[in-house]
Amino acid sequence: MLDLDSLNVNQRRTVDWNDGPMLVLAGPGAGKTRVLATRVARLIQETPDKRFRVLALTFTTKAAEEMRGRVAQLLGPRMRRARLTTFHGFAADVLRQHGSHLGLRPDFAILNQDADRHLVLNDAIQDAGHPGTPAGATGKGLMPMVDRLLRDGHDGREGHDAPLPFAAPGKEWIRPIFGAYIQRLIEGNHLDFGALLVCCLRLFRERPRIARDYRIVYPFACVDEYQDTNKVQDLLLRALYPDRNSNLFVVADDDQTIYQWNGASPERLRRLRTDYDMAIVQLPESFRCPPEVVRLANNLIAHNADRAADKRPLVSATTTPPPSRSSVVRARRFTDCATELSWVAEDIKTSSIEPGDCTVLARSTKLVRAVAAALSRAGLPSYVVKRKAEFESPLLRFLHSSLRLIRRPGDTEQLALLCGAFYELTAAPVQPTQAEAESVLLGDPLLAGFLNVASSCATPAARPLLHTLRNDLLDRGRYRDFIKNTFDWRDRTPRAVATDSDEESDESGIWRSLTAEIRQHLGADPPLSQFLQQLDLRQKTSPPTAGDVQCLTIHLAKGKEFRHVYLIGLAEEQLPSFHALQGGPAALEEERRNCFVAITRVQSSLTLTHADSYFGWAKQPSRFLQEMGVNSGDVAC
Repeated sequence: MLDLDSLNVNQRRTVDWNDGPMLVLAGPGAGKTRVLATRVARLIQETPDKRFRVLALTFTTKAAEEMRGRVAQLLGPRMRRARLTTFHGFAADVLRQHGSHLGLRPDFAILNQDADRHLVLNDAIQDAGHPGTPAGATGKGLMPMVDRLLRDGHDGREGHDAPLPFAAPGKEWIRPIFGAYIQRLIEGNHLDFGALLVCCLRLFRERPRIARDYRIVYPFACVDEYQDTNKVQDLLLRALYPDRNSNLFVVADDDQTIYQWNGASPERLRRLRTDYDMAIVQLPESFRCPPEVVRLANNLIAHNADRAADKRPLVSATTTPPPSRSSVVRARRFTDCATELSWVAEDIKTSSIEPGDCTVLARSTKLVRAVAAALSRAGLPSYVVKRKAEFESPLLRFLHSSLRLIRRPGDTEQLALLCGAFYELTAAPVQPTQAEAESVLLGDPLLAGFLNVASSCATPAARPLLHTLRNDLLDRGRYRDFIKNTFDWRDRTPRAVATDSDEESDESGIWRSLTAEIRQHLGADPPLSQFLQQLDLRQKTSPPTAGDVQCLTIHLAKGKEFRHVYLIGLAEEQLPSFHALQGGPAALEEERRNCFVAITRVQSSLTLTHADSYFGWAKQPSRFLQEMGVNSGDVAC
């Protein structure tokens, strides 16, 4: 049985909720992941004789993995009745099962590189041939418009003339180009991230019986971080659960809506609440932040007018021991940015606190990189997130492109990647044009052409690598044996050319970690097409190592928590940013939410810093300091 005694009254009410729609307004550190996982487990545990499943949607694969881990601990083998995934993962599953109605095959690929998408859009521009298209229009130039249409749920069908989301008139020429882009993707049996959602939405609209079947299988839905949804995600959820009495359980916080650039909006949460006449439960208790930080957060966010009228202020419920420094909240002012960053680095270095327990947050990537450089000069290891959709080391590029070529036998882009990776691994030059010509001559797939050419120039040390590629992958289709034998080859083979061994080691660890996640999700031996789809849905970003001072933008810190936080750059035109100050009240309120998110990451102590100038430009202290009730005082020595 589940232990619910440790839940407070509001948490218990959310976990016990059964029928109808509910909105849970959960503040930062309110334990929403625990509440969601416990509710999913309760619904399943209390219905052992039922066959329905519970659907839980999150926004990142990491959040989904964390949720799966928690539910698995509570349910054990009954975990199979819970489907815990992202919006994109759910859409991929639906399209793998039913995408044939749109012309997709189950083994469709996912394009996660801008260059690949630009090539498809270039072809779409030619296909559309609209006379109003601007001269010299390119895929790269028009991609922002296409992304906006995807975020807004346009599906490219003729006769579906929803208003364009662009203020400027005279842009109707984008419609046929966008339609041709979607059609090109489908005909090529590949989709990008936006098209995954749009095509799933189109399927539910064209085939409502399929959506009804999913409602029968998943009568209970739980959605995390709803305030971050864009329009197409909202439309997809509504198409799946159109009845205003649906068992739709949504967790959100309008005070943490910071992805307006990606289509998020506080208004969307208000409409959902009204349209479904949702019961409301608030979780204002923060089990993360000390009382001093909660007070600042409440002072700050109270200046936003565009928030739920009945929103309760945060209450600190933390049991975290006091920090090993004199004050929970500190504020410092400096003459210039360089002095500010040097002080932060020195303060971390000389503090009794472990550097790995410290995190530096900033509004801009430029400032994040600058503080990482200051930490490096002080002799401190730092970690700056480098988002990667693709592997970059030769070994992992060789693995990934080989697997993709098996599923996409005529993909010349993957052939070029394979040839480049093989040369970096073995110093054996294989020209993509040679390999392509060889495959045409023999009437074989591109991978066979590559193997024939590579075998003629490979060194003895490289031959075992080619053997596993041909024997395990091309001839027998045993991709797991190929992966294992490729790693074994690397372990026993000296490097033929100089490569970044640290990057390869990091990416090898990421590969193994992602592979373990995918097998836990899909089973021990998933089909290669599903394995690749899941791999493409995941970032290939290296995690920080022990002792690293994490340096993050506020957007990348959302959803996380840290012991000791340094929030730097609290100056006008930094936080709030220059663009926000030019963008009117709505943009300024989003910047205030950014600041709110930053300070509520804190578990133990918060240090706020700002300077009188940044990169040679004089700046005033951020208005958010005054709104929080913070006085940074004189310039720090």
